[in-house]
Amino acid sequence: MKRALELAARIFDWAAVIVIAGIVIYLGYEHYYAQYNSALLIFSLVLGGLLSSLICCAFHELGHIVFGLFCGFRFNSLRLGPLKIYKDEGRLRCSMKDNPDTVAGATEMLPKNADGLYRKYLLVTAGGPIFSFLFLAGALTTLYFYAGVHFAVYAIVCTSLPCAFHLFFYNALPFSSDSLDTDGALLRGLIKKEPSYLTAVNILAIEGYLYQGFTPSEIDRELYFGLPQLPEDDFNFILLTSYRLMYYLDGNDAEKAAKACDRLEGVLEYVPAYYEKDIASEILFCESAVKGNKELAGQMYPALEKYLKTEDTLQSCRILAAYELYVNGDKLAALRRLNAAEEKAEKYWVRGVAKYEKKLIACLRADIMEGAAGGEPYI
Repeated sequence: MKRALELAARIFDWAAVIVIAGIVIYLGYEHYYAQYNSALLIFSLVLGGLLSSLICCAFHELGHIVFGLFCGFRFNSLRLGPLKIYKDEGRLRCSMKDNPDTVAGATEMLPKNADGLYRKYLLVTAGGPIFSFLFLAGALTTLYFYAGVHFAVYAIVCTSLPCAFHLFFYNALPFSSDSLDTDGALLRGLIKKEPSYLTAVNILAIEGYLYQGFTPSEIDRELYFGLPQLPEDDFNFILLTSYRLMYYLDGNDAEKAAKACDRLEGVLEYVPAYYEKDIASEILFCESAVKGNKELAGQMYPALEKYLKTEDTLQSCRILAAYELYVNGDKLAALRRLNAAEEKAEKYWVRGVAKYEKKLIACLRADIMEGAAGGEPYI
């Protein structure tokens, strides 16, 4: 029944988008054709629609950012199609990266502490749909008075209506796409206090403690393990498992870290495309540095090489260093990567993560100095 309802809602969504687009083009052509060349008019409407759709998506993500800042969160990253704006080494940076087709935009905000996260998460999640509704209302109002507005305004504002409707309607529905929940699904799950979404609140609490300067193993163990069992294809279960891996690595528990890594490998097929390479990269690190499985690490590396080198983050430098040391046995290449990672760690703005990464870097550096390489686990 749920699948049928979701399919019906998606069909209605796209049908409405097509009808709205047709109305916008018809009214624009009918009202302005006498003043502008037909080809120029159509070209302007199409171009305006593309530009206004981008603005519409950005406005939705801005809602999450504004509500997040109001609730004491810190900005981490923003994705709009291939454009990524993110915080790195204390500064905002921009890059163009591949983005899954199912994700038009995404915002990541990190809590500064673990206080009142349930309420704050609700507000941050609601920020996107609220801003989308305001944008939709403004575009509808402009269309209502279209006869009195300049063509440039019509071409920029009114042509956003198809995207504005889709963004609001789609995110208001409690559905998922590529295993990622819409804002509506998140809000419903939080309001009903479903186990998956309470797990998400715990994950936010972990991130809040990391921001305060606690390393993963210094954070209350109950936040990692005092939770109801979730299905293995639940994204919050997968994300929590990746944090458990950090917990074990930080606590120098190689046996349990290897088991957490195996668990992540077993659910990798369920990881949303948006997060797949991040999770797979941490598995690569574990296979290289903890389990010493050079064969599997070598099989995984080609699919992740471009991503890791393009990212050029603290984590990617550390993962590349581990691969060079334990799989390739190249100490000089590993040392170069470690030096880069260490420099980034000094400027990393989440203090707990910086301390955790420095601990891993120190372990890798010790193995370089002691001559360990070629598959010997560092812990």
